[in-house]
Amino acid sequence: MLKRLIRQLVGAGVPADSPAQASTPEAVVSLSRALTLMRARDYDAAVQMCQDLIARDAAAPGPWELLGAIALERGEKELARVRFETALTLAGDQPTPLCNAAEANRQAGRHARALELSARALALDPDNGAAMYNQALTLQSCWRAEEALAVYRRLLGLRPELSQAYAGYLFLLLLLGEDPLALRAAHCRWAAINAEPLRETGTGHGYARDPLRRLRIGYVSADFRDHAASSFVEPILSAHDRAGFETHCYSSTETSDAVTARLRSTVSCWREVRWQDDAALANLIRADGIDILVDLSGHTNGNRLAAFARKPAPVQVTYLGYPATTGMSAMDYRISDARLDPPGAADGYYTETLLRLPHSLWCFRPPASMPAPGPLPASQSGQITFGSLNSMLKLRPATIALWSRLLLSIPRSRLIIASVEAGEASLRIAAEFARHGVPADALSFRAPLARAQFWALSGEIDIALDSFPCNGGATTCETLWLGLPVLSLAGELFQSRAGLSLLSVIGLPELVAQSESDYLRIARELASDRERLAQLRRGLRQRMRASPLLDETGFTRSLEALYREAWRCWCETGPHA
Repeated sequence: MLKRLIRQLVGAGVPADSPAQASTPEAVVSLSRALTLMRARDYDAAVQMCQDLIARDAAAPGPWELLGAIALERGEKELARVRFETALTLAGDQPTPLCNAAEANRQAGRHARALELSARALALDPDNGAAMYNQALTLQSCWRAEEALAVYRRLLGLRPELSQAYAGYLFLLLLLGEDPLALRAAHCRWAAINAEPLRETGTGHGYARDPLRRLRIGYVSADFRDHAASSFVEPILSAHDRAGFETHCYSSTETSDAVTARLRSTVSCWREVRWQDDAALANLIRADGIDILVDLSGHTNGNRLAAFARKPAPVQVTYLGYPATTGMSAMDYRISDARLDPPGAADGYYTETLLRLPHSLWCFRPPASMPAPGPLPASQSGQITFGSLNSMLKLRPATIALWSRLLLSIPRSRLIIASVEAGEASLRIAAEFARHGVPADALSFRAPLARAQFWALSGEIDIALDSFPCNGGATTCETLWLGLPVLSLAGELFQSRAGLSLLSVIGLPELVAQSESDYLRIARELASDRERLAQLRRGLRQRMRASPLLDETGFTRSLEALYREAWRCWCETGPHA
């Protein structure tokens, strides 16, 4: 959403209804320079230029909009909200300022205000795509998934080319446990509109078809930063065989940090491409002579699938960042493992050919700052505390129904639910538990926390409960490293088998249930055996260290073998051989 906001400012196409059009030519030039400074991450200079503009013309909304965008870049969400609200006051009720202020309020957690502003924008322009998209995102944040789905469907019926909104719709289908073939069809509909028309023909790839030569691998992501995904990307970039592979990274990361710098130091070539459009990015990749291009985002925020759609590399692979198909003919392969996608059973759910790693999809490098496991909380509290540590959006009514049965079956047990903001979402979730007889005092909601504070929650939890039908991935790895056993329920689809893959690879398949009754049995047995819980807490790190999950060199050699096999197929007959 931030890119959409910024592109509405001076220098990236001011909308026709914006009063900024009435600014003096000198002010327009200055605001354009401020935007350039922001894009170069010279935030202080950009802020100063905006403040100078405000001093000269206090009634112009443009500088306030850019100040709001800068605050969002810096993670100062409440400040951004105030600035976009100021811009709205100056501009008056017009769709663009209303949508910008709605998005800023959503990101600041002020959901009622965001819905109000979106409704005002839609009253002025009933088919406004930005207003409907904000409305759908805000409804999700309020734990109103079915209403959000209805808004997405109306929006995409009007504007199916809004690829970012389409991605939000597709991910919501994943969270809701959509039928696998229907899910594939939905992704293919997105691709038919937003990807297939971009497929470039006649350009070819005149690369030497030598199956043994050194290959250029390009990784594309918006998450090369202090982000959960980096715990899986960094070990690969660090362990690549430099003799056989030259690594390039194409970064659309919004905020660079120490992790960005560390990742950058591991690769042969680093490209900052956030402000390049998808056509320019595809041309850059082609000019760099990339042999195998790897998408690390799928249909998540900041993805560059429209660049992949142009087929800038002869072999294109999607990996790690998204639990479903891209739906694109230009994406040749998808990397998985046999537990996530059983051979013969799951292949039809993807438009890509599956390449399966021998152990697990993931190779995990725990952040060095993660705290060591402490004593079992139940040994001091005298009661079992369960924890739900995945995104609130993964909590479904069926999940709550099962967890309610579990809580009611274990006297004095309680549940901590992380990443739920105070307000409508927590009230709705508590009401759903109450519908199944769980009292409010058995639940403890925790607002979204910084990573260090989030990790500290492990000191209050005895057993972590994996979400379903959409399991955790990075959260499960971090939770296990913190000493918490994770109880998971396996399903049919990739996203409901992540727990199975991760727990099996570290030698704890007994914590994976195949049915709800099995789930309750495992949870009760574990909760009744505090000595076992304490042993698991003490020994999980050593168990993980000894497993393929933390074998960076072995994992990367296996991944490189898949790359080499895909390249050999292209050399012989083209992709999908």
